[in-house]
Amino acid sequence: MEAELEAAARWLRRPRLTFGLFSVAAVIVFAGGGPLRQLISAPFRIAPRAAPLQLLTHTAPNLSSSSSSSSSSSSSSSSSSSSSSSFSSSPSSSSSPHLSSSSSSSSSSSSPPPPRLSPAAQPIAPARCHAKANADYMGERAPVWGLGFHLADAAQCCAACEAHAAACGEKGAEARQWWPARPELRCGRTAGCNIWVFCPEEQCFAFDIHKHRRGECWLKQQAHNISRPKDPHEGHTTFPAPMRRAPRKVWPWPVDVKLWPGEIPARVPWISGVLAPADTEIVSAPADDRWRKRWCDKYSRVYGDCDAPDAESLSAA
Repeated sequence: MEAELEAAARWLRRPRLTFGLFSVAAVIVFAGGGPLRQLISAPFRIAPRAAPLQLLTHTAPNLSSSSSSSSSSSSSSSSSSSSSSSFSSSPSSSSSPHLSSSSSSSSSSSSPPPPRLSPAAQPIAPARCHAKANADYMGERAPVWGLGFHLADAAQCCAACEAHAAACGEKGAEARQWWPARPELRCGRTAGCNIWVFCPEEQCFAFDIHKHRRGECWLKQQAHNISRPKDPHEGHTTFPAPMRRAPRKVWPWPVDVKLWPGEIPARVPWISGVLAPADTEIVSAPADDRWRKRWCDKYSRVYGDCDAPDAESLSAA
């Protein structure tokens, strides 16, 4: 009996020894991050969460609370959009061109622009040219025809007359050049210019067979008493009203309808002048051919008095 009890006790002691050995081994293998624990837990290890993205330093300060309450991707987009809106609403921000333009336009619309001051009337030509608008001096001869001599304005036409007067009219000056821009022009056997006539309109009317265009500069000459230029209109700046109303067939001279299809204009379209000292008084004198007076004497009983004022002539004068 004692032998059996001793054998049973011996058997019971064996599992404890075995269990103890296994416990010690397990502690060595798993506890404290042993090699077997690292090998087993590696596939199931969870990576640590990344730190949230930091906002750009240009983000408005009042957006930090809204950006921290959302995810990193959504917070960055919402913060950037709200940041731009806050900057555009700031009146002192230089990155808001729309604000400055709208404010300037509103201020400009609220106050009318300053009125434009009309410039002072400029003279047609220098005083020594004695330019007169709505005049067509005839003179006695035309050394240079305007049909082939065009200039920019009346002042240049007067300058051309001065150049012609300085170079031409002397003995032996026939082949002399007088206008540098047109070296082919020579003085010829004519006297120097002292009357000039310029066409300032698209087409200037005249009782002749030519179509007169803008820029024509006629250089004329009168031998005596230049302060009394011969003027077929005798000082008038308009054509007589009865002459304008009369049929084309009774005009002083026929004008081809292809050259001038309309009626006689109210105003004399030309600009004329004479070369004389600035303080000289210029008064029109009757022309050699007084066609205006001749026509009025003939047709005044039929079409009316040429010297009677009419509304169109007064407004055109």
